[in-house]
Amino acid sequence: MPDVLERRRFKLVALDIDDTLVGRDQTIAPGDLAAIRRCIEAGVEVVLATGRTRPTTRPIAEQIGYDVATICNTGAITYDARGGVLRRLTVPFDLAREMLAEMRKDDIPVRVDAAGRFLFSHKPLLTPPGLEGEIVPDVAERLPSAPDQIIVFGRQESEWVIRRFSYLEGEVQLLVLPSHDEPYVVHILHPRATKGAALAEYCRLRGIERRETIAFGDSLNDFSLLSYAGLGVAVADSEPRLRLVADKVMEPHETLADVLEMFVLNG
Repeated sequence: MPDVLERRRFKLVALDIDDTLVGRDQTIAPGDLAAIRRCIEAGVEVVLATGRTRPTTRPIAEQIGYDVATICNTGAITYDARGGVLRRLTVPFDLAREMLAEMRKDDIPVRVDAAGRFLFSHKPLLTPPGLEGEIVPDVAERLPSAPDQIIVFGRQESEWVIRRFSYLEGEVQLLVLPSHDEPYVVHILHPRATKGAALAEYCRLRGIERRETIAFGDSLNDFSLLSYAGLGVAVADSEPRLRLVADKVMEPHETLADVLEMFVLNG
C-alpha cells in the first residue's frame, strides 16, 4: 500500500451495512460506533451504502445518532442526510411490466418496490419490519410507476430469472447474490444502479474528490463501491473476489474502528 495513504486527509467514509457495519444482531459494535461518531464530529461525512431500502436502513442510521446520507437499493436511490432524494434510477416501466408478466406465467414469486410501496405477487414467508406491503398477484397490471427494483428470492427462482432475462443486459442489471455460482436472490435494477456510481455522483454534488473517500464492504455488490473509493477496504471475511479491488483487506482481529483510527482519525 502506498505510503501516501498514511498522509491523506479523508473527507468521506462510505459504509456497507450488513456483515460490514452490523452482524446478525443488527447493532453497531460500541468501538466502531464511537469511531464513526468521532469522524462526524471531526467534519468527515459518513454515508451508508447498502442494498437495503430506506425503511430498513433507518434503524441502523439512527444508532449513529447523527443524520447521515444513505445510498439505498444497491445504488438505485441516494438520500441526503434529511431524507431528500438526490438520485433515483428506475427500471423502465414498459420493460418492467413485460418481465413481470412473464414471471406470472411461470408462477415466479416476486417483490416490486415502486412509488414507495412494496408489492408482493405471493405472500412472503418473512417480512422484515419496514417492508410490510401488499399482496398483488397481477402486479404487472397494477404497477403504479417505474420500479426502483424487482427482487426474486430462491435458488430455482433466481436461476429462472438468469436464464430468462440475461439477454437484457444493458437495459436492466441483474444483480445476483451471492454469485452466479450460488444464486439465492436477484435484484433487477437500472444498469447504473450501483453503489460506486451513486457514491461518485454524491461526491460530485458535495465537491469531494475521489481520493478523499474511504469505503468498507464485504460482498460483490460492494465491488463498485471499493473500486471508486480512494481507499477501498474489504472486511476480513469478505467475498474473495472483492479483494481484487480492495486496497486493504482487514485482518481477522481488526475492527472498523482500528482502520478509521489509522487512516481517518489519526491520518
